[in-house]
Amino acid sequence: MVLALHTDTDQDTFPTFCFGAGVFSGAYSPVVEAESHAAVRRALDRGVQLFDTSPYYGESERVLGDALRHAANAYPRQTYRISTKIGRYGLLRRDFDYSAERVRASVAESLRRLGTDYLDIVFCHDVEFVDEEMVLDQALPALFELKDKGVIRMVGISGYPLEVLLRIAEAQAARGRPLDILLSYCHYTLQNTRLAEYTPRFRAAGIRRLLNASPLSMGLLRDADAPAWHPVGAQMREVVAECARLCRERGRHLADLALQYAMAYTGADAIVVGCSTPKEVDCALAQFRATRHTSDVDQELLETVLAVLAPYRDYSWPSPPADA
Repeated sequence: MVLALHTDTDQDTFPTFCFGAGVFSGAYSPVVEAESHAAVRRALDRGVQLFDTSPYYGESERVLGDALRHAANAYPRQTYRISTKIGRYGLLRRDFDYSAERVRASVAESLRRLGTDYLDIVFCHDVEFVDEEMVLDQALPALFELKDKGVIRMVGISGYPLEVLLRIAEAQAARGRPLDILLSYCHYTLQNTRLAEYTPRFRAAGIRRLLNASPLSMGLLRDADAPAWHPVGAQMREVVAECARLCRERGRHLADLALQYAMAYTGADAIVVGCSTPKEVDCALAQFRATRHTSDVDQELLETVLAVLAPYRDYSWPSPPADA
């Protein structure tokens, strides 16, 4: 069954669920390629039509490309969309390159790894790490040039600070060619819903499609401890651990509650959810469909968890970090 699509009056459609292949980087758990391939195939079988990756996510592009090639007989290229990124290739500022030359080379490398001759979406990755002039004067013109040649279908930006995303979107719109799409992450979750405030402002800047990524806040909102590299401090980790304990007492998982909460937000066109196994695909899609069609949420538990998280409500950590 194909997942519901957003539809515009111009007959354009857009998937409402995006498979986040960043989990294939190994940053959250070890990668078993056979399971990764099976997860992609299960997603295709269940109607998923959009997959997001990046050169920054380790082997993600290659693993995703291999999985899609293995499924090609049943699912030819035109049956799904691929989203990837340019500009970020490591952890630190020195690992960013937004020059037009590198942008063109990066797109060519992604095409090769993903086994395709076009990309549906290309984002400038984590724009807050570079001078905005580089985004506007180098990277975006190169991407729009590739769009004009048919290599890319949609051009966008991604990043964490909403104010930076908005400033670049407005500046690009003022140049007469608005961005097609924008990806925000960790800003519509149990802990932070600031994306809702910015959504109409993004639309006013000409953004046609908005992706809400990382509903678990990069592995923070789950039963297990957040990854060691996560930017939040010890006190916030303790608060989240208390939320997880409260959920377990009710026979629930914090990650399930967090997914339901984020999936209920319809201001974005699609939600991006990382899935590393077929079981995770099934669980995510079951929650997505249930959330969109019912109000089956433990409201008492939700209110309790939100109250515990209240001291950190709408807190956004610094990005880039001071040591980047």
